[in-house]
Amino acid sequence: MGTVFSVSERDQVRRDLVNAAEIDHRVVGAAVTGSAAVGKEDRWSDIDFALSVDSEMDAVVTDWTALMYACDAVGHVDLRRGSVLFRVFLMRSSLQVDIAFWPSSEFGATGPTFQLLFGEANDLPQIGPPDRTELIGLAWLYGLHVRSSLARGRVWQALQMLNGMREHVMSLRCLTECVLAVQGRGLDDLRDPAAFAGTIARSAHPDELGRAFHELTGLLLVEITDAGVAQAVRALSPEASAPR
Repeated sequence: MGTVFSVSERDQVRRDLVNAAEIDHRVVGAAVTGSAAVGKEDRWSDIDFALSVDSEMDAVVTDWTALMYACDAVGHVDLRRGSVLFRVFLMRSSLQVDIAFWPSSEFGATGPTFQLLFGEANDLPQIGPPDRTELIGLAWLYGLHVRSSLARGRVWQALQMLNGMREHVMSLRCLTECVLAVQGRGLDDLRDPAAFAGTIARSAHPDELGRAFHELTGLLLVEITDAGVAQAVRALSPEASAPR
C-alpha cells in the first residue's frame, strides 16, 4: 500500500485548522462535523470542518486553500449546496480534509453530526432521508435504460445503468429497515445485504446482464406498494416477481 495517514497526523491537522480559525477575524464560528462530532471516528475517518464566514468569503476561501496546500495538500474538488462551498482536499498522506465555507447567516447544523467549537449557529431545517417515491422513480428510469441498452447491444452502457439502478434499490431497502440510506452508509447494517449479491453482473455478456437485471427488478418490486407502479416496473423484466 502507499502512504497512509496516521491518527496522530490527522489529529494534528484538525488542531491546526481550529487554531487557524480562531485567529482569522473573518471566521466567526467553527464546527467539527461528520463522525468525529458524534464520537464515531475510526482509523479511516477523514476530517470534516465547517467555518462561519461573515465577510470576504472569496478571500477566505483563497487564503484557506493556500493554507491547505502549504500543509501538503496535493489537490481539491469543490461541491456546492446553495451558497455553501464544500472544498475537499486530498493530502499527500491520503488524508481527506473537507472544509465547508458557510455564510454566517446560514451557518448551523443540518443533521446530528455537528459539534460547535465557537461562535453561534443558526437554527436550520434538518436534512431528512431520501424520498422513497423519488428513489423508486429513479430506479425505474435506470431500469428502462438497462432494457433499452441491452436491446441495442450496448452492453457496457447497460452495465452502468444496472449499477445505477442497484444503488437506488439498495437505498430503498435501507429506508425500509431504518438505517442510513445515503452514500451506502447503512448497507452493511442491513439484515441481509447479501440479498443483492445476485444483482451484480459477473460479466458484460448480455445473458449475464439480463440475469442480474431480472434479480434486481424483483428486489425493486419488494419495495413498491402502488399496484400501478409495480405493473410498470414488472414490464421492465416480465419474468421478475417479488421474492417470497
